[in-house]
Amino acid sequence: MSVNGLLKAAARVLDLVSVGQRQPQGKNHQPDGVELMNAPYPANWIKERLGDWASEKGRFVGSLVPEGFEAYARVFHPAKLWKADRSWEQVRWSTVASWNGKVVHPQMQFCRIANLDVHLDEKPSWGRIPFYGMLPEDECQVLISVLKGFTSTPERCYFSLWHGYGFLDDRYFKRVAKLKVPRREEYLVFCGPLDSIMSFYKHVGGRWGQSPNIWWPEDRAWCVATEIDSLDTYIGGSKACIERVLGRPDLEALPIGLGARVDASGDTINV
Repeated sequence: MSVNGLLKAAARVLDLVSVGQRQPQGKNHQPDGVELMNAPYPANWIKERLGDWASEKGRFVGSLVPEGFEAYARVFHPAKLWKADRSWEQVRWSTVASWNGKVVHPQMQFCRIANLDVHLDEKPSWGRIPFYGMLPEDECQVLISVLKGFTSTPERCYFSLWHGYGFLDDRYFKRVAKLKVPRREEYLVFCGPLDSIMSFYKHVGGRWGQSPNIWWPEDRAWCVATEIDSLDTYIGGSKACIERVLGRPDLEALPIGLGARVDASGDTINV
């Protein structure tokens, strides 16, 4: 390769890792319709408003979703029932609880209502447990239809994704600045219109198919959080916003407070 060729190749490499808004491109490197941010300053408020990750007293809602909102809701990811006709059917937590004589309440834990090991190492005889760390696509579409009406900036939202997912090509993301939450993980931050969140679910070359872990609009009118090892999603917003979420018949959701526990031992009713 000539000297000029080497210089051009080096320039291309420098361009990929430069600080600013120009980001690594390629069909497998990021979902469609969003831009990977190399300076995730719009996400700094998240880490400033999150509570301690865990203590001897347990883990709490305030360690997953930021404080400062009027109200909060917990959305339960549906489980799956294997039917006699060899098809899958979504099953609500309340249904599972009814099978086992358990009580439905905001801090119920799936392992408790399904009579499973606390670590969920075993599978239920009737089907599958809810998705770990991923808001199901159908539920996400419902949330979008609600949340879009409670922000003045639906065309500019932020989506943070845990950097530890195996499908992420570290050659492209290693040097990108990330949201760093104390005693937590590092997150890539993307920016785009609210509707573009659905592109995170699309498998591109087998690399994508995961909902963002934390997402919010630029005006910070609400925030949605799905922890990487949880079976549920938490939402903070105005009272009117949360009431609308709770009123959707196609979601299973209950109101909850920042001080509610999210670990298995927090369900002190179903023991």
